[in-house]
Amino acid sequence: MSANLAGLTILLLTSIIMVFIVPTEKFKELWKLGLVGGLVIALILVYLMQNVWGFWTFKHVDIINIAGIPILLSVAWIPSVITFGYLMTKYHEITLIGVILFVFPLSAVAVHYIFIQLGLLQYSHWNLLYTFLISLGIHIGLATYLYMSDQLPNLAKI
Repeated sequence: MSANLAGLTILLLTSIIMVFIVPTEKFKELWKLGLVGGLVIALILVYLMQNVWGFWTFKHVDIINIAGIPILLSVAWIPSVITFGYLMTKYHEITLIGVILFVFPLSAVAVHYIFIQLGLLQYSHWNLLYTFLISLGIHIGLATYLYMSDQLPNLAKI
């Protein structure tokens, strides 16, 4: 992958997926969740993991970096979280909810794995299992927020 284009590529892919999956009216409803649950959490997570604790180091991932944080890669979490929120509110089968809760963290692990293989991400005292677990925790937190804010009426049917 060309230097510094990985963040833009992931942003484009997550945005295209979102456009094909999420109806416009649901996008408008879930925009704030995407902004806070996606971008803000991504910025905080990368800052802590990379700049404070030194578990991750991104190298030449993005064309826009602030304090070493790949901004476009962080912005890619907005459409990802909007898509996650939409799918969580759309389906009410417990199996599908479980699949959704696992697919998104597994996708984060896949991206990290690819980045590691391409030399765009380096771990120090960290591994892909930890990435999965922290991503799973974040997605469970997002699902809990949706539930607590009565945005998951489908769970009453379970």
